[in-house]
Order: sequence, then C-alpha cells, then structure tokens
Amino acid sequence: MTQAQAGWYADPWQQPGQPPAVRWWDGAQWTSRAQLAAPPGATAYQKPAPTTPDGAVLAGWWPRVGAVLLDGLILLPVFVLVSLPFWGDLADAYGDWWREFTDALDAGTDPPSGAELQDRLSSTLLALGLVSAAVNLVYYVAFLAWKRATPGKMIVGIRVRRRESDDLPLSTILVRWVATYGPYLLALVLVALVDSTLGALTGLITWLGQIYLLVDGAWPLWDPRRQALHDKAARTNVVVRAR
Repeated sequence: MTQAQAGWYADPWQQPGQPPAVRWWDGAQWTSRAQLAAPPGATAYQKPAPTTPDGAVLAGWWPRVGAVLLDGLILLPVFVLVSLPFWGDLADAYGDWWREFTDALDAGTDPPSGAELQDRLSSTLLALGLVSAAVNLVYYVAFLAWKRATPGKMIVGIRVRRRESDDLPLSTILVRWVATYGPYLLALVLVALVDSTLGALTGLITWLGQIYLLVDGAWPLWDPRRQALHDKAARTNVVVRAR
C-alpha cells in the first residue's frame, strides 16, 4: 500500500466473523478510521459517508441537534442559578409598571405604555443575557479545549476538529463561538440601546438575531461539507468520534 493514494480500502485488520469494513489509508499509513463496507451482494451503489479531506466521517445533522438539546438541559440549572440575582429587579419593574397602569385606569388618565416597561427592563435583561452568555462561553470553550466536545456531543458520539487537520486550537474555538452566538448577542445589545419607542425596529433586530441562530443551525442540512455557518467561519467540522 505504500504507493496507494489516500482513500478507503478493505480493512487489513478485519477479524474473522466481523462484517466487511473499509479503513482509511492516508497515503502513508493505515488510520484508526473505519466504517462498514457495502453488504455482500448489494447491487445498488452505496455512496460512502462524507468525510474530511483526511477521512474523518462527518457527523449527521440529527446528532448535532441532539447534542445541542442535551447541552441546553445540562446548562439550564446553571442559567437558573445565575439569573437569581436579577429576579428581584425584574419583579420590581413589572410590579411598579402594573401598579401605575391600574392607578391610571382608575384615575382615567393615560396608562404607561409597553415601551416604558421595556425601558425599565432593558438594562436588567441585557445584564442577564450577558451573564448567561458568559456561562455559555466558559462551558463551550472549556470542554472543547479539554475534550474537543461538549458533554452533549460526547453523549451522542461526535466531536469538533479543524477541517484540514485533526486539532482544535483555542483561537479556532473562540472564532467558532463568536460566529455562533455573536450576531444574537449583538442584536441583544442593540435592542437595549435603541429607543424603545421604535418598537418596529427593536422587533426587527430581535427577529434577525433569532433567525440567524436558526439558519446557522440548519445550514449543515444542505451544505456539502456539513458545515454550519460558524463551522465555515472557524474552518471546522463536526465528526463522528472514533470508537
């Protein structure tokens, strides 16, 4: 095999009784990446699983979604705890606005508007959003730097790597996080800074931030390299973990 080009070949480490498998030859040596071959006697062409340039099998979309949901469940109690200091401010702002609203109705005067309530809540909601983002950043960066996978990804058996090489430097991790959550956080800050009387504009900014998260998450469905937008920015791929 010393002259063979990189590619999938019959697994030379195949054990008797095991189903037929193929193993990735990187052009110089056999790697640990292997997958089942086409079943014996299959007549239809079976397209091989998409891989990185050096043969790591790309993760499917559903495992990625499952990992995101699992990470969300893991982080939920942490988010609840870090939000505790803000609950009092939110309750006070809502309570004061409601009292002024009902008093105005009883007095026959103009009640405070929803824009006024948004003004009172904006700084607290922004602080809460930034603290939650900081927790997410620590969680994401720490686990990717340590294991190249968050707990959710480890559970479903996938991990993150650079597309062209099997490593994941800290700079790549940070770019990947910013490309994932940066636009949404920017929208959150803009909504807090924009005059609340411009309701249509603040609504549009919020909508754009949420749409970006949805489009980014769905992008691997049609991308030939199975990359989300944040993967493209960081030049990464999510791959199946070697067993």
